[in-house]
Amino acid sequence: MSIHEYSDAREAQQRTLCRATVLQVQSDGRVAVRCGCQPEASLCRIVTVSQGTTLLLAPDDTVIVLHGVTPDEGDLIMGRVGESIGPAPTVRQQETVPVPDTLVIEANQMLTLRVGGGSITIREDGKILIKGKDLVSHAQRMNRIKGGAVSIN
Repeated sequence: MSIHEYSDAREAQQRTLCRATVLQVQSDGRVAVRCGCQPEASLCRIVTVSQGTTLLLAPDDTVIVLHGVTPDEGDLIMGRVGESIGPAPTVRQQETVPVPDTLVIEANQMLTLRVGGGSITIREDGKILIKGKDLVSHAQRMNRIKGGAVSIN
């Protein structure tokens, strides 16, 4: 799976996502991780959520790392996979990480975003599945439903 961030329409830099294990959490907030895709451990920053807080991680936690953000800033931890192996996670304030103008996530066969009981799945054949207890659609202007056939109930 690869990620492309388009900060300039003429130029795209390739990023890669990797599953990694936390080795050490440093006092300056950076985290040492080991990825299966790299021979050496790397130092990462943790992505900041919209409220300006970030997860504190523990050694042996599994995380998703975005490689190739910028050479001088290092890699970026996007989130933890599963429960923390260490003590109960807490949050702390951290500087805001710049948000790209456009972000494209690519997968060869299927991409699923899942939170609790809801999910959005995009398949290779072009089918998009949206599942949830309730689906809400809001539009300030026109809300258009268009297709070869439209079935309601």
